[in-house]
Amino acid sequence: MTNSALYRGSLVHVRQDQHARRFRYPIVTACLDLDELPALHRQLRLFSYNRPNLWSFYDRDHDDDGRAALAGYHAQLDAAGLPRPATARLVTQLRTAHYVFNPVAFWLGYDRAGALASVIADVRNTYDGRHRYVLGPAQRVASRPGRARFVVDRTFFVSPFLHGDARYAFEFDAGPPERARLDVHMDVDRPDGARVFMAHLGVTRLAFDDRALARAALRYPLMSVQVIALIYGEAILNHLRRVPFHRPGPDHRPHPL
Repeated sequence: MTNSALYRGSLVHVRQDQHARRFRYPIVTACLDLDELPALHRQLRLFSYNRPNLWSFYDRDHDDDGRAALAGYHAQLDAAGLPRPATARLVTQLRTAHYVFNPVAFWLGYDRAGALASVIADVRNTYDGRHRYVLGPAQRVASRPGRARFVVDRTFFVSPFLHGDARYAFEFDAGPPERARLDVHMDVDRPDGARVFMAHLGVTRLAFDDRALARAALRYPLMSVQVIALIYGEAILNHLRRVPFHRPGPDHRPHPL
């Protein structure tokens, strides 16, 4: 048994402004205890750490400064003045056939009691931009029982079809780190409170072993290719619907309305 796991389920996107649209697609993602990566590399045939394989994890996909991914995560917490957690998990896409695209990866930090204490949302766009939203006590707001909710201003360009000032509200299970189901919810709201976008990840835990990895490869072939294909497919549909389109500037700031 390992702390690391695969999670299988679905991702839902809902746009709720005048260009309303909803879609759902099946997904498999990993929730990793990075301390286990060397052992998983040795024990599994279909997974490798910093080496090509059917499924693989590379430090450089999660740190831009040549460090191990976990060291880069700790550096981000240190820079934000947040304590290092007792336990950390990374929810992310693995490389499939040596390719990965991660619209967002979540570093989940838990205290000694197993409660979620901090989150880093590592967000990427399709224009080679990247931004990390570091979420701690200053961003935490009241939430439903058993949930942890964090609110932060949007400062990074993601979609060429979603513009103007907005706030993100990220909501997670409050803990513990290992659970049968992983549930992540995100709302995008205008300053006046109008909700323009919602995303929901609902997935169920599987073992992180060769059997589960083989089944995932058959059920979700080239998962990251599917993700990027869906992003561009939605972009084509938005173009056809004449949704206003803007590319990011060099600073990757959101485009004004």
